[in-house]
Amino acid sequence: MRSELKKRGALLALLLAFALIVAACSSDDSGDTTTTAGTEETTTTAGGTEETTTTAAETTTTTEADAFTGTAIKTCLVTDLAGIDDRSFNAGSWAGVEAAIELGYATEDSFYIESAEAADWQPAIDQMVNQGCEHIVTVGFALGEVTAINAQAYPDITWTMVDNVLTDENFAPLGLPNVRELVYQTDQAAFAAGYLAAGTSSTGVLCTYGGANFPTVSIFMDGFTRGAQYYNEVKGTDVQVLGWDPEAGDGLFTGSFTDMNLARSTAESLFQENCDIIIPVGGAINLPAGDVINDTSLDAALVGVDADAFIAMPEQYQSLWLTTVLKDLTGLVTLSVKEDASDAWTPGAYVGNLQNDGVGLAPLHDWEGKVSPELQAEVAQLLLDIKAGTIKADFTPVGY
Repeated sequence: MRSELKKRGALLALLLAFALIVAACSSDDSGDTTTTAGTEETTTTAGGTEETTTTAAETTTTTEADAFTGTAIKTCLVTDLAGIDDRSFNAGSWAGVEAAIELGYATEDSFYIESAEAADWQPAIDQMVNQGCEHIVTVGFALGEVTAINAQAYPDITWTMVDNVLTDENFAPLGLPNVRELVYQTDQAAFAAGYLAAGTSSTGVLCTYGGANFPTVSIFMDGFTRGAQYYNEVKGTDVQVLGWDPEAGDGLFTGSFTDMNLARSTAESLFQENCDIIIPVGGAINLPAGDVINDTSLDAALVGVDADAFIAMPEQYQSLWLTTVLKDLTGLVTLSVKEDASDAWTPGAYVGNLQNDGVGLAPLHDWEGKVSPELQAEVAQLLLDIKAGTIKADFTPVGY
């Protein structure tokens, strides 16, 4: 269906979420886009050993509006099964297109199509091709195959793939010349969130569940768990994390991003095991966990993912959000459209990380007074140390 291009409320909320990324994770505001070559440096692992690594090239995206001299392009977006109002990566990605429309990078007749099932993806793309879309944004890991097929079939269309790297049958990156893949090193920020949760928990039990064991889901769960384990190493504690095993690379999954009853029963089972801080990963399947907390007056908290949940989610859950592990979905989608409209677009994996403010932690909001200043300072320093590369914690390889 076509978007109502006047949905400014969603845009405002998600752009505010990106502003919070910068406030939480960056100490300077540069108006330039710079890229530095890879350099060697000594890093300290979470286990205390030192090793020499080569850092990837660092890109800092512009935060100041430059004079736009390009031509607006028709930009269309295909959602995954969670829908455009998932209050997460579909909504955040579409807000990026809306911002591009506002700024003149995308045409006013740009639109999105929601997907109720996987069979909807190809017809949606066919419709976009027939209606002259020049730039197509596909959202979510599950759309990788259909994106790869159509990007090769329509080489004159520019494609932005959100949250996935396109690969061949041997899982080698395709590296298509008309595709930019937006991927995120979210385990960097999730590591800090796990540390924060471990230091905040009253029961010493944290937990997580996801919609499916996709890399873009499990990376949150893995980083969160490793962050809690790092807290144990530093503090000599024994905080447990239910729902994810870093060694096995597997955990607790509902198998659905839309079944709210199943998400609720999953959350209930975890709370029954004494968990008091939970990070559900998979769009709005985190809200049933909040319902359990509210309905039973449980002394527990939620950790959000993607966009600042305090802003993005309904008001009745606001007091529950300890923090959110943020991804700059809106800003990087807008940037991709802008560069395409400016003839400055390049293909390949664009990795959002702490170094370029592509990921971060949201403010504590209502939990500000509940978390000790000492722990808040430790988390802030941890983010800086990960950003500087002085702490390395087996982060999942992202990009290519």
